[in-house]
Amino acid sequence: MRVLDLLRFCAALMVVLFHYTETRAWGTTHAFPTLSTVTMFGVYGVRLFFVISGFVILMSAWGRSPGAFASSRIARLYPAYWASVILLGGLALGGLITDHRPTFTELLANLTMMQNGLRIRDLEIVYWTLWPELVFYVLMMCFAAIGITYRRCLAFLGIWVILMVFAQQVNSSLIKAVLVPYSAPYFIGGMALFLIHRFGGSLLLWLFVGLAWALGVIQELRTGSAAVDRFGSGLGSALLAGVITLIFVLMILVAVGVFDRVDWRWLTTLGALTYPLYLFHHHVGFLLIGWLHEPLGHRLALPVIVMIALGVAFAVHRLVEKPLQRPLKAALDRSISADGHLARAGGSGRDATPRPAAEPAGS
Repeated sequence: MRVLDLLRFCAALMVVLFHYTETRAWGTTHAFPTLSTVTMFGVYGVRLFFVISGFVILMSAWGRSPGAFASSRIARLYPAYWASVILLGGLALGGLITDHRPTFTELLANLTMMQNGLRIRDLEIVYWTLWPELVFYVLMMCFAAIGITYRRCLAFLGIWVILMVFAQQVNSSLIKAVLVPYSAPYFIGGMALFLIHRFGGSLLLWLFVGLAWALGVIQELRTGSAAVDRFGSGLGSALLAGVITLIFVLMILVAVGVFDRVDWRWLTTLGALTYPLYLFHHHVGFLLIGWLHEPLGHRLALPVIVMIALGVAFAVHRLVEKPLQRPLKAALDRSISADGHLARAGGSGRDATPRPAAEPAGS
């Protein structure tokens, strides 16, 4: 499903352009007055990420043990993330980033990726999305421990929706922390769309997709946005609802197989660049904006900086992710393998459990 790689890359590029065109690092808040009327909606690339995550993570967890699922997610997320935190900390300690000098506690907490749960500030603005993703992975790992089936998915989605609304009604901080209500409509929509992709459409699944879309639109309209401020309440709200609708329409087209023929291998490379591009573009890009916007001018500097950010993402993928992900996953798989521990224990003579002299056939 290489079209998902394309959509992931587009979502990351939307976020990149939103940050680069909206920042004051250009020396003015109106560096791109026309372009920003479009790129301002790039912030909703994160919502597309969440829908894709709901789709892909359910697909990834299906039929796997909780340990295998966890090791694959850890190996996927942490190498590039550690590199990002280390680079950001180094830039801050070296005085190249002056808005905040992180403490050792903040650096250490951010290296765990659990700083949000510890109520410690993110070193980088884009890190905020990693916490709801982590919570979602934990929920899916627990689901995998029970055993993922079609009917259990329906129950899972229904219970998630009910508890999410209940948490809003009673204002329960605990339930909100577990169910990540801000991101939940998109995760739920993505999961329902994967079930449609795998098993075909049904009334209940389409109702879940429609409910997820409605909850997402309601949530965005209630929280307000820069679109409403810029275009007015009527047009701004319509544009906002349109962007969320477009996200769901694209993923519906994926689920029903419209893009099945999109199978170009180079899209896999774009997909591989997505995560490091998302992690590194902000602090690397803002440094480059500060250095290049005067000698090159805004219009030339922007595409140059975007290309450099893509080059950094490619370097991180080749030099960090590719060398580390596979051995890290293999080490994690060995760590959770009972067979491996028993073999080592039996071979060394330590901690080996005595076995009966004879066992029934097939035991």
